[in-house]
Amino acid sequence: MIQKNRAILCLLFIAAVLCTGSSFAQDSGAAKMGVMDAAANLSLNEFSAAIDGAGLADTLNNQGVLTFATGSFVIFAPSDEAFAAVTDVDMNAIKENASELKRILSFHVVWNDGRFENISELSSAKTMQGENLTLDNTAGMKVNGANVTASQSYDNGIVFVIDKVLLPKTDSSLGVAEAANDLGARKFASAIKSAGLVETLNGLGLMGFESLAAGPFTIFAPSDEAFDKAKATIDSINKKDAGMINLLSYHMVDAKDLLNMTDINSAKTMQGDSLAVDANMGLVGGANVLKSERYDNGIIYVIDQVLVPIRLAM
Repeated sequence: MIQKNRAILCLLFIAAVLCTGSSFAQDSGAAKMGVMDAAANLSLNEFSAAIDGAGLADTLNNQGVLTFATGSFVIFAPSDEAFAAVTDVDMNAIKENASELKRILSFHVVWNDGRFENISELSSAKTMQGENLTLDNTAGMKVNGANVTASQSYDNGIVFVIDKVLLPKTDSSLGVAEAANDLGARKFASAIKSAGLVETLNGLGLMGFESLAAGPFTIFAPSDEAFDKAKATIDSINKKDAGMINLLSYHMVDAKDLLNMTDINSAKTMQGDSLAVDANMGLVGGANVLKSERYDNGIIYVIDQVLVPIRLAM
């Protein structure tokens, strides 16, 4: 009887150990992997330091913005040896200039909103800096002539190691108006220019509006067709005091105004009212999210309707 009890106790102990091991395995599987974790796994010390210096880690981890559907980053990260081999520019001076460092690093980043399954399918891809990269996969992947040597997926994308630092041809960065134009939301781009919101949305200043902060911003830009369909409504709102500012601000969410999406499925806009958001269905305020692009200070989604808050509809 004693031996039988001992056998039962041993079985219970083994079962407890197995259960504990399973719990640890599940916890480990649920752990989040950020871009810095991926870079560490690939021994990208210089790239990690550059990402940190440019303040890009949160961006590449999709922090501070709303994300829909399959949006993810493709990052071409130069190896430590590639950083050391740069002679065209003074990398030490660039590392001391956060905005310039961010601009150059953004030339290594492509945003994929679901338009392709694998970056190797493309012959060119637009970067977050605004210029295109040339891709060649005929004999191993090359990016602007640089060889891809390794890769690591992370929660919000994939990091490819390359053997060269890529330098953009121009001194420009992709701003909010340029991104909207690229997406075909030209009338929205014109509207935010006329309203004096471009510098604010680019994170360059508050432009005198206390309700506007530095971002990053999630922007829902009605398509040109949506603007045409709502022309009468927009013309009426434009006649009201600060009407256009309020209408446009209703399409914008600042990082500080993001609410817990899993609890209430809504987000407070810069105009003050909240929008219903269904990230799984790709809906915001009843409008469909069509496509997206990351820009220097946030993300723009093109939607198929102009969103009108109740207070402006009266």
